[in-house]
Amino acid sequence: MTVVVVSIVAIPLSLLISQHLESVVQSQDYTAAVNLARLEIEKVNNLSYNNIVSGSFSPYQGTNYDVTRTVTYAQGDEAAAESMKKIVVDVKRSGDAAVLVSLVTYVTKNITYGI
Repeated sequence: MTVVVVSIVAIPLSLLISQHLESVVQSQDYTAAVNLARLEIEKVNNLSYNNIVSGSFSPYQGTNYDVTRTVTYAQGDEAAAESMKKIVVDVKRSGDAAVLVSLVTYVTKNITYGI
């Protein structure tokens, strides 16, 4: 009788523990990916407008992640006096096609906001 009661409790508990360990690993992946994406966005914000170009970094700074920066013109073009670039930063595990994190920012040239 005791063996039955222990097995009824032990089986769901072992499943819960294995699910928790899987969640911890996944959480570490997402945290690292978000931090790398934020780092790349900060680098973009420190570049001059003309130096912001698309790029792919595999592996990114010695990590197990690949970072892709995609730059497109959201408004205007390269020849326009006023323009806006849309920068998308995607982070994936090295060798994996699934995107873990995708961050977007916009950078403008010769556009004044406000009054």
